[in-house]
Amino acid sequence: MSETAEPLRWTVVEPVGGVTVHAFFFVPHAFALLDAVRKELPVFGVPLPEPVHVGGTEFRLGRLRGEPAALYLHGNGYLSVTRAAPSEDHDGSNWRTLLQPADIWTALANAMAVSATMRQPAAALLRAGGALYFLAPSPPVMRKLLQALTPTEPDEPVLSAADVAQLCLADAS
Repeated sequence: MSETAEPLRWTVVEPVGGVTVHAFFFVPHAFALLDAVRKELPVFGVPLPEPVHVGGTEFRLGRLRGEPAALYLHGNGYLSVTRAAPSEDHDGSNWRTLLQPADIWTALANAMAVSATMRQPAAALLRAGGALYFLAPSPPVMRKLLQALTPTEPDEPVLSAADVAQLCLADAS
């Protein structure tokens, strides 16, 4: 029997610096007793994404080494989950202040590395206290990420997703 996916109900869908941010806000303790997938990805209904073991797996795209906090298989691709820097819980009134550009860039870089390694599409999700964000980058944002990965010197070191985020942020100033 085939399960039809329930539509995702995002609380907010707004552009932020070239990225369309889809946000779902929730009270974290409301999901404390649910299974791990529903707790991590509370916006998802049936069918639930399937966890993929990532322990010790290196996701690479050129010199980028992605290290998502969690990885899920959903439909024809992957959900790459990055954890935001600790802060107070995000909600509909404070999310623009609490959502950090470095976290957005890190999540996008992690998803790029997952997609390249797994040879499948990978969506960038960012998990913060009280919020789950889906990040849809514009073509200029993707070009900036790829430019940050282009070596300027031979044998440049491997970059973490956080390193790429810092390069993208420095380029914006």
